[in-house]
Amino acid sequence: MRRKCCRPKGFGGNAMGGVAAPQRPPGWLRRGASPLTPTPKRALMGGAGRTPSTGIVLAGLVACAAVLAACGPREKGVAPTGEPAEELIMESRDIPVAPAAPAAEEDSFYWNTYHGSASLDGVADAQLPDELALRWRFMAGAPVRTTPVAGGGYIYFVNTKGRLFAVDPHGKEVWSRTIPREATDRWSDPEERFDAPLAFFDDTLLAGSVEGVLFALDAAAGEIRWQADVDGTILGSANVVYDSSDAAASDSGRVFVIEQSTGMLHCLDFRTGKSIWRTEGVGRCDGSPGVSANAVVFGSCAAALHVFSVESGGLLRAIAIDDDSQVAGGVVVQGDVAFSGSRSGKVLQVNTKTGGLVWVNEDCGDEVFTTPAVNEAWVVFGAADGKVYALDRASGRLQWSFPTDGAAKSPVLAGEKVVVTSGGSLFLLRLADGQQLWSYPVSDEVTSPAVLAGMVVVGSDDGTVVAFR
Repeated sequence: MRRKCCRPKGFGGNAMGGVAAPQRPPGWLRRGASPLTPTPKRALMGGAGRTPSTGIVLAGLVACAAVLAACGPREKGVAPTGEPAEELIMESRDIPVAPAAPAAEEDSFYWNTYHGSASLDGVADAQLPDELALRWRFMAGAPVRTTPVAGGGYIYFVNTKGRLFAVDPHGKEVWSRTIPREATDRWSDPEERFDAPLAFFDDTLLAGSVEGVLFALDAAAGEIRWQADVDGTILGSANVVYDSSDAAASDSGRVFVIEQSTGMLHCLDFRTGKSIWRTEGVGRCDGSPGVSANAVVFGSCAAALHVFSVESGGLLRAIAIDDDSQVAGGVVVQGDVAFSGSRSGKVLQVNTKTGGLVWVNEDCGDEVFTTPAVNEAWVVFGAADGKVYALDRASGRLQWSFPTDGAAKSPVLAGEKVVVTSGGSLFLLRLADGQQLWSYPVSDEVTSPAVLAGMVVVGSDDGTVVAFR
């Protein structure tokens, strides 16, 4: 029986594993509430409709006041709408904190998509030590389930309540905001929600909503520049090809975004959001497109990779895999070759110019809905079986595998190291042989990592974004 392509609901998306989002841990207090404001009955009693005794309420209020006093005052950002940004207070933990680092170097302070550059290759220009130390922890007010992105000196992320954030390299909030939407009934969300990973290009932050609207924001201030409706849902990251080889000097470029249910690829003007062209649908697409100067490549539930012309939107070729190899992760594009995982566990390299299969690796027997990390010698990917696999790029042969305790997510190659998350833990592995160098339990579930300017940044289900160095 042919299996469905759709990824599980919950802690999902291109940069994440597919497991249900855990409930918020007990003992959390919402920032900004007065210590004298009663906690809702359900929160106190663990159920609806039960009235707590006066003694329990007073004990809870005393505990709230004690926690707030212990934590002390914190800086709070204010959204452009004038509403205070919601934060959470967390009990302190005995964890080492690295001393403040100098300001990030401009050339390396970029992480354009959830998996690095527009090619989605997951390669970072960074040399990391064998062990990392916690640098800062930012309270985002709700789970952060897609990988942060960075550029222009700031780090950007979004929580599950639809609040977008920009913070500086030291974890201090620069701006935050939500985007109001028209309510269709009293149960509908009053703000846009974003399941798709963010993307940063030039001075623009791109955010695709579950309602199918792609927003382009001024990354420095959070103001909306334009918005475009793709008439559906956006689950994959947007991507960009500039019309000039010099991105900073380019006044024009093309934004590519996929409508999930149909697999229709939309091409928009980078500066205005106006439609340039759109394709016919190829079938449901849960992943993200990788791009080169000439081609846009993505996979679908049709168990194929689809190659489109950047210029015209014409379908150049569809590269079939097999009936059980639906593609729901991002596709890495480097020149005329592309790399992808699949539902069957097959990982492949294809020639996008000829449509030929270069090699297929079948060492993993479980779903590979992550995006491989690919450099000149290695292809490294995480799988639902909990392992990280490393292949020889030229032949596709297995070089090593590393077991983790959860579903391994999209890894990053940083010099001679592999940075990868699985479940709620962050790992550093030696690229040459897969030997574990270091690990850290961040939370119950974390995103795949962003690596920039010598920092590793992850979002987590406990409502924090955490940076290591």
